[in-house]
Amino acid sequence: MRFKDKTILVTGGAMGIGSATVKRLAHEGANVIMADIDEAAANERIKEIGSKRVFYQFVDLSKPDSITKMGQEVAGKFDSLNGLVNNAGIVNPTSIADTGDKDWHPQMTINLRAPALCSKSLLPLLKKGPGHIVNVSSEGGFRPRPGNWVYDASKAGICALSRTMACEFIHYGMRANTVAPGWTVTEMHFSKAEEPAKRKEELENLSYNGAIIQRLARPGEIAAAIVFLLSDDASFITGTTIHVDGGRVGN
Repeated sequence: MRFKDKTILVTGGAMGIGSATVKRLAHEGANVIMADIDEAAANERIKEIGSKRVFYQFVDLSKPDSITKMGQEVAGKFDSLNGLVNNAGIVNPTSIADTGDKDWHPQMTINLRAPALCSKSLLPLLKKGPGHIVNVSSEGGFRPRPGNWVYDASKAGICALSRTMACEFIHYGMRANTVAPGWTVTEMHFSKAEEPAKRKEELENLSYNGAIIQRLARPGEIAAAIVFLLSDDASFITGTTIHVDGGRVGN
């Protein structure tokens, strides 16, 4: 119960790593605000989690006005925030030669601009917490690979954002860090398959030679690192990136 009586907001909380983080925080006593554009999916996750301490908050992270409104609405319901997890992200693979505005704008908007704007919008509440921030990056921000340069650039930028936040927000007693997951079994990787359940099972059983631990991560394993960084157990950690990737970056 490390988060008893504390309130934490998680973007993209309806699925994958975000959902696992919401579940973990709720089970450790937190009031959790699940900020997501998909109300139906969020409400389904709330039923599955079975906690009266999980609340849904609509936000469209592609629209600055929606992020501002989220901050106002959350301030109308809660006096302070003890944490913010900027988890939401999208991916649209493309090569440099084929990149157009349809590739650049959505990914940079959701993956990099939105975390900055969410932190700005919620900063008055985070100051009162104090609320620590965890931004979710990716192994793609650290590994050379073809066909994902926009996504990878946005995820590399997240690390720079966290370092700046760490410097600027320490005066309020806040810490800011990054978690960089490796390939994880989430809806991003199986929901669009012809048979999602089958594809999920394949990923869970995949022998992955690209990492020292030769399998894919589970959302709960990434959530564990996020929750650690939000907790007082990480009281002397700020401005850094924790790689939860089975040793992929180090391999």
